Amino acid sequence: MTDRKLLDIALLILFFVGMSSNFFSAEVHELCGVIFIGAVFVHNFFNRQFYRNFATRRTTNKICTVAFAAALIVLTISGAMLWSGATNFNWRSIHLGAAISSLIILSWHLLIHARRYIHGKIFSAAAATAFVLAVAGIFGLPYMDRWFHKVAVDSEKIIHGEKISSDEKFLTVYFSRVGNTNFPADVDAVSGASLMRDGEELIGNAQMIARMAQDIVGGDLLEIQTEKIYPANYSATTQVAKVELAGDDLPRIKKLPQLERYDKIILIYPLWWSTLPKAVESFLRGGDLRGKIIIPIVTHGGGGIGNSVDVLQSVTPAKVVAPLDIYSSDVPASREKIFNHLKNFS
Repeated sequence: MTDRKLLDIALLILFFVGMSSNFFSAEVHELCGVIFIGAVFVHNFFNRQFYRNFATRRTTNKICTVAFAAALIVLTISGAMLWSGATNFNWRSIHLGAAISSLIILSWHLLIHARRYIHGKIFSAAAATAFVLAVAGIFGLPYMDRWFHKVAVDSEKIIHGEKISSDEKFLTVYFSRVGNTNFPADVDAVSGASLMRDGEELIGNAQMIARMAQDIVGGDLLEIQTEKIYPANYSATTQVAKVELAGDDLPRIKKLPQLERYDKIILIYPLWWSTLPKAVESFLRGGDLRGKIIIPIVTHGGGGIGNSVDVLQSVTPAKVVAPLDIYSSDVPASREKIFNHLKNFS
């Protein structure tokens, strides 16, 4: 076997080990990434004759090569920014998007070259494999990122930043599984379960957003706590939520605040079954919100705001302004997005 083929095999192994980052340590993922990028340069050196005749290559081959190079550049830059701890952009989502793009283009690249050597049923099998890899990239990687990537944050670093000065009185209200669930000490903090960790502290997605919002506008912070305790298991919680939504009874809230002294309420909640959680509705119906302005911020796993804002408008006399939705995996990098949204209502 030639050195080129050995290098190509090594590149594929490194690429797919890197893609399986949720099942390996961060150190293994980073090391694979560095070696992979270095090996790509060696691969291109071995195949430098290809670039000498680049203008004469088939259009599909040229597009594939340029697209793969662009995806790898974005993958490298975003990976370096994640390693440095940069928070000026949502580098994790950019990195994941570049990884998905790279997998799809790599499948295309392999198929182009395979067509030169194999035909008939073998080529059909190769095409089917490339298709499966592409689908795995589009659907599989985001799924693994949501349910297998453990979210660790440095709260002090991501909460604090630029402020908004306002004479109005803000109340930031949030509903989260944390505070309404007795989680075991070893519960996995993953974005799909709306959980993250700062050291030993377990933090809910909505709770983290609320801390950011309060840091931005000031004012008071309030957690919606129900008398009932929700299950620690995420799937069990979704079933409890489904039963709540199907019935007429509202969960009882432990403490309802006096809302008269507030002008604007930032309301943060998760999207449950594409709508407003019943606990949030119970809170809204229990307080006097006449003349208030509600700024909704919705966390979700892909459903956006659903019909939650429509329900919100139907259960409160307050004025409900344009909502902001934040994808669960994007929460740790969402402060700037929250700031820009709240700036519109200060």
